[in-house]
Amino acid sequence: MTTAAHEQAHHALNTMFLRKCASMNGLHLELQVMGQVAITSNGVTKKPDQSYRPTVLPQTRSDRWPTVVIECAYSQNRSKLAEDARWWLLEAGGAVKTALNITVHETEREVTIENWESIPRGTRQDENKKVAEITQRVVMSQKTVNDPIRVTGYPLTLPFEHFFLRPANPGEGDIVLDNSDMETIAKLVWNIPRFKMPGTKLTTSLRSARKREQHSLNISTLAME
Repeated sequence: MTTAAHEQAHHALNTMFLRKCASMNGLHLELQVMGQVAITSNGVTKKPDQSYRPTVLPQTRSDRWPTVVIECAYSQNRSKLAEDARWWLLEAGGAVKTALNITVHETEREVTIENWESIPRGTRQDENKKVAEITQRVVMSQKTVNDPIRVTGYPLTLPFEHFFLRPANPGEGDIVLDNSDMETIAKLVWNIPRFKMPGTKLTTSLRSARKREQHSLNISTLAME
């Protein structure tokens, strides 16, 4: 189920990425933001919340798969997100370099971002075997609106080559989201009406407000320079 919180979470992360890329030789113009383009493989179809690949692909690279995907869900669906991350990384045979999972706690002020990557785990039977694992986890939490935001596991560092499939040139580098970036993402998610009072159940009025918010979210504070 798509909600305003989900939309805000992955859109805020996306805007952060584009801002970081724009500051590196205008690299945001070399990155295709593919959104929710569906991919079908072996009879299974997946549609991420957000996806990316470079505008110029290496000659040996197919344009079938994105290089980075984002999936977002409520925290109780974390196991489903893990399954999705494994599918993206392993089904693509290495074409998808990074799968980012965002989980939003349904009633508390907590947002988690997990960075999944394909890791070599060779065995005697299969020397080239790879597994999908979490390589980094960043958690943003706040007990009440009056408490400071606590961020653990930062910075979120994403390899340059995972997005652009080439080495970084001078003035370019990994995409790094620091403590301040993470706080901004969390604030935008928690600005959704249902998170104004942590612990409250979703009422009809809040549900209606959430739907309206989904179409009118303003993230101008993250606008690219």
